[in-house]
Order: sequence, then C-alpha cells, then structure tokens
Amino acid sequence: MTGVTLKVPLITEIQRFSLQDGPGFRTTVFLKGCPLKCPWCHNPETQRPAQEYYYNQARCVSCGRCTAVCPTGGSTMVPGPGKGMMLQLDRSKCINCMRCVAVCLTEGRESVGQTMSLEDILQEVLSDEPFYRNSGGGVTISGGDPLFYPEFTLELAKRIKLRKVHIALETSCFPKNWKTIEPLLELVDLFIVDLKSMNPQKHEDVIGWPLKPILDNFEHLIASQAKLRVHIPVVPGFNDSPEDFENYITYLKQYADRLEGVDILNYHVYGEGKYISLGREKEYQYKGVEENPPEKVLPLARGLKLAGIGSVTIGGLVGITTSREERGRDVGMRCVA
Repeated sequence: MTGVTLKVPLITEIQRFSLQDGPGFRTTVFLKGCPLKCPWCHNPETQRPAQEYYYNQARCVSCGRCTAVCPTGGSTMVPGPGKGMMLQLDRSKCINCMRCVAVCLTEGRESVGQTMSLEDILQEVLSDEPFYRNSGGGVTISGGDPLFYPEFTLELAKRIKLRKVHIALETSCFPKNWKTIEPLLELVDLFIVDLKSMNPQKHEDVIGWPLKPILDNFEHLIASQAKLRVHIPVVPGFNDSPEDFENYITYLKQYADRLEGVDILNYHVYGEGKYISLGREKEYQYKGVEENPPEKVLPLARGLKLAGIGSVTIGGLVGITTSREERGRDVGMRCVA
C-alpha cells in the first residue's frame, strides 16, 4: 500500500500448530476488535480494539509497585484483613497506560493486545511453511473479526499469498457492504463463517447486530463460488432448541453441495475466568450456566448430514492430510458419519 499508512490492529495472540481453525497444521492470528456483542464469548479479550490488561490476583503479592506508577489512582493500597496492606483496583479510573504492567515482577498483570508491525506478523506466521505444506495447512486470520480491519486483512492476505500459503478467514460476515469482503475472494482459500442464530430478532436483540447483512454476505460468497465452512456455536438457552436446529438445517440444506462442511461448537465455560481477569465480570451473562452434554447437539449434526452436507463435526477438528487428493477430507474429532 504505497503512500498509505496502514492501520495495524492490536494482536491478542498468534497461535501456532492450531488444529481447529481450518485444515491441517495452522497458525492463527487473532486480531483485537469485533462489533458483535455475544454475551457468551469465550475470547472476550478480542472484543474491544483497545489494549487492556489481565489482573491475576493469585500472583499478586501486594508489593505496591503498581500503585507508585499509576497516574490516576486506579491502583491503591488499603488495609488488608490481617495486619498487612492489600491492593485495591478501581478499573473505572484506568486509562490503559500499562505502566502497572511494566513494573509488575510477578506477572500479576499482563497486557492484552500487542503492537506488532505487518513485517513482524508475517515473519511469525510464515516461519512454519514446511508444516503447512506437509499437512495441508496454512494461516488463519481470526479475531475478534478480521473484517473489522478490512484494509489490514486484505494486505496481510496479499503478502501471505505471495508465498502460496493456504489462507482461511474466520468471520461472522457482519459488514453491511459486500464490497468490504469482495476483494478477498481472490486471496482467501477458505471462509469460515460463524452463524450464531437464524432468528433475526434474537440475533439483533442478543448479539446487537442485524442478521440480514450476514446472510446476504454468506449468499454472495456462495454465488461467488468461494469455499465455505460454517461454524455453529450452540449456546444453552439461545440457539439450542429443536426449532433453532431445524432453522439451521432448513437454511443450510439449500447450499449443501456448496459447503466444505459444518462444525458444531458446543458452548463451554472457559471464558468466565477471562472476564474476571479483565475486570469485566458484569458483562458475562452465563455465570453458572452449565455446558450442554455432547448428545444435545446430535439431532443437529444428524439433520445436517441428512440434508446432504458431507462433512459435519462436533468440535471442529477438521483433520491433517498428507496429499492434495486428501486435503479437506473430514477426519475430525467426533465426526458424524
């Protein structure tokens, strides 16, 4: 992008040897920022585009170093339950200067969202090219949602594709303008699209975004002959009723021969601790909600198979392949045959 300053988003993680973000061994880049507000999100650290910090109380020794550098009084020492002093946080005063993170000696605080240059990101994700080629893998751009940063995502994809590496893009397809996605068609080998609900009212009320542009973009991808794999997060009380399952089956059946597959992802509670560490526990609306038993989603999986979708997994482990002919074949964990 000659003459143009490219806005590079914060990176929450670059995960190597991933097996659940597309076929083969993959490196997944998680961008920080997403316009959707899924109340069950298990990666809340990727929602806000700004830098945040984790506070790990178990590692804090109340040494007071953070209070000495905090410019707003967001970290203070107060009398503890015994004779000593203890740390008290007021996150409402935090300006995310990260001075407290810099002086913490026990990793009681950890910054979330790292500044990296495009060149640094490329160096990291392309370092495992031999593993990609031997396993049918590649690089997955995820988030957050990478379409929250369309210019950066396009440039990153262009640079990766120069090395002829397989690219997957994990997205909710939220943009209200198809032209945001269209330039990626010639670069992305696999679009992994999250469909969180087929109920327009529920989608907007709970997630805070209309369903229509998502389905419009999904259907544009279908019409453009893009390779598509669908992720369905199944969440207790939100989209796990027989009616919800039937809506998914009815909609996806019409595209059965165009889909690479569907991965059913059962809700889990792993994200709750992250909300607490981020100081955002009040946002987490699924405290105390138990995970569905695996058999809960079997009617959905069987219905999708009967609808003609060849590859359906529960858990999303697509599989590692060793030849061009085998790449994309579903040997996934808990695969529904």
